[in-house]
Amino acid sequence: MEKQSFFSKHYVAILIVFVLLISTAIKFIEVKGYNFPFTMDQGRDMTDIRQMVVTHTPRLVGPTTSINGVLLGPFWYYFNLPPFLLFGGNPAAIVYWQIFWFQISCLLLFFVLRKKSQSLAFFTSALLLISPFGFNTARYFWNANSMPIFTILFFVTLLWSNNSKWKYSPLLVGLMAGLSMQIEAAFGIIFFPFLIIYYLFSSKKLRNIFLTAIGFFLTLIPQALFELRHGFIMTKIFIDEFTGKGSMLGEKTTFLERLTQRWQHLVDITRHTSHLDANVVFIFTAIAFIVFIYLLVAKKIRETNKEFTLVTLIFIFTAAIFYLLFPEMLKSWYTLGFSVPIIFVDAILLEYLFRSKNIILKIFSILFVIYSIVSCIRSQEDYIYHMNSLSQNDPSNLQNEIADLNWVYQEANGQGFNLYSYIPSVYDYPNQHVFWWYGTKQYGYQPADISYLPNQPEYIKDEAKAWTKQKPVSDNQLTFLIIETDREMPQREQAWLGNFAGLCILKQKSFSWNAEVRMLSKCNK
Repeated sequence: MEKQSFFSKHYVAILIVFVLLISTAIKFIEVKGYNFPFTMDQGRDMTDIRQMVVTHTPRLVGPTTSINGVLLGPFWYYFNLPPFLLFGGNPAAIVYWQIFWFQISCLLLFFVLRKKSQSLAFFTSALLLISPFGFNTARYFWNANSMPIFTILFFVTLLWSNNSKWKYSPLLVGLMAGLSMQIEAAFGIIFFPFLIIYYLFSSKKLRNIFLTAIGFFLTLIPQALFELRHGFIMTKIFIDEFTGKGSMLGEKTTFLERLTQRWQHLVDITRHTSHLDANVVFIFTAIAFIVFIYLLVAKKIRETNKEFTLVTLIFIFTAAIFYLLFPEMLKSWYTLGFSVPIIFVDAILLEYLFRSKNIILKIFSILFVIYSIVSCIRSQEDYIYHMNSLSQNDPSNLQNEIADLNWVYQEANGQGFNLYSYIPSVYDYPNQHVFWWYGTKQYGYQPADISYLPNQPEYIKDEAKAWTKQKPVSDNQLTFLIIETDREMPQREQAWLGNFAGLCILKQKSFSWNAEVRMLSKCNK
């Protein structure tokens, strides 16, 4: 009887934990064994964090935006600093960290919503946990991929603040808005204007706006200091871009072109909020939005759900207005966070159906979630099945980069060597980090020189401080080349190889992932 009583009292929480465990297990399985991309973006981020650690120098700015020369705030680096320190720079720790925070954000949203409606809390969190974008963004770490996490956390903070007795809670909402903008500015920039609009509808509009503004502008202090130090260089570039003097984001578009592209963009986002058939997903969400508007106009929204519904509606319309005014074409990663409020709309409809007196509608809402979970598991099983063949053709997959490294160290057989890499993106950030982290940990020493070419100007600040276990090369000038096949510019690859014409090939190894490693040495006369 006690067990039955416990289950009947906590069955919703038990169900959400069940969904949480399933999605977590699948996400972990998909990236085990370093089976995830480690490209120039990830290598650059790890190199920047490493520079912070080894030089004990705090950063004022973070990764670059789509506008070259305009940098995000440093929060992305500080966010990833704990797993970097705890696991010695292991990139897998950052991937698992990102998975952890997505799962936790969904759980936090469940607990915040549960205070008003258990069914709405379940539908919202469950749909987020099994969403395709939740899996896609968990397969490799990148600041834009974390935008859904911070979008959820932003809504969690706002909903918590609205029901908190702590009078300074809007300050935290502003902080979260500012930090979210440092994750991906193209979407996070919406949060603060949305809060201004939203608070104008509240009873404490001036106080909330004031506290939120303080929290938001506090997050801009590092970038402001950077601008003061560098003559407002980012501000000038940003102004040029949006006054027509720059074209880094592409050509300006007409309103009709924007309207057409935004619609297609919205359709694509919507179709990727569920593992169900894409057309079914779009039709369901379109119906959900129509019902959503009808319930608001007809004042049929349950009082417990009214706040959540208004937050969702105002945010969607704020984002729609912003992106219609935004003059350039949208890139796919700009709006990863927009999938979150779309799922909110679906959840509100499901909760309405579940609360309906019509037993058919009630059963439909339950079956919809069950079928969505089953479709999610099947889809991810298919991905896992095909994953090995996909990774075997990717030279930027971390497990393949480690295989390149192992061949280099094994052939070096304890000797010092130089390491130069040809990567189509030019800068060798991935190998800069992999050889520093894995090479040192596994083999106990580092290359005498590592770059994309010998004798290059310093492109990583104070990098010499990171290479503390370098082993010098002997007279044979043992050198290894890691070459990723450049299908688009093969002539550039050949020109790069010409820099090593004075050395002779001792051994070479071609890998199935379109990469080749060569062992070179001084030629015998």
